[in-house]
Amino acid sequence: MSEKVFKFKLDFYYKSIIIYFIFLIVYSVIRGNFSEERFYIVFKDPIIYITVIFIIITLISLIVNALRNKQIIFLDDRIVFKNRFGKREIFKEEIINIKFSKERGKEIDGDRKIRLVKLKLKNRKRWLRIRITDYYDERKLIKEFKLIKHHQ
Repeated sequence: MSEKVFKFKLDFYYKSIIIYFIFLIVYSVIRGNFSEERFYIVFKDPIIYITVIFIIITLISLIVNALRNKQIIFLDDRIVFKNRFGKREIFKEEIINIKFSKERGKEIDGDRKIRLVKLKLKNRKRWLRIRITDYYDERKLIKEFKLIKHHQ
């Protein structure tokens, strides 16, 4: 039984925290005051407050998503959407249709990048949407969904 696991990316949160923190340091240095061989940081500045709020919100989002530990697992007969608190199994027989939504704009290397996969299930009214860019190994993930679509 072959099992292919795709984990949720947290890179965006790490990069955002680093960028906000660097901005906070640079802005604090620029707005600080030098007097009598001492450096004073100005804390009563709304931009510093807003930046700190962004850092806190992004940090909370990172912690929540790291605790969730979202994964997509492809097995021979089903797809498992798993997180730390539970899992949902979708058998391949339940899938009626699979659609791929491509990115708008100009083509790169003759093809547009696939952003979203929509699954139409027998027992569900709405389409199940999966954002491909949220997971590692995007190309392999797309290949797995294309294999399922091809075998329908």
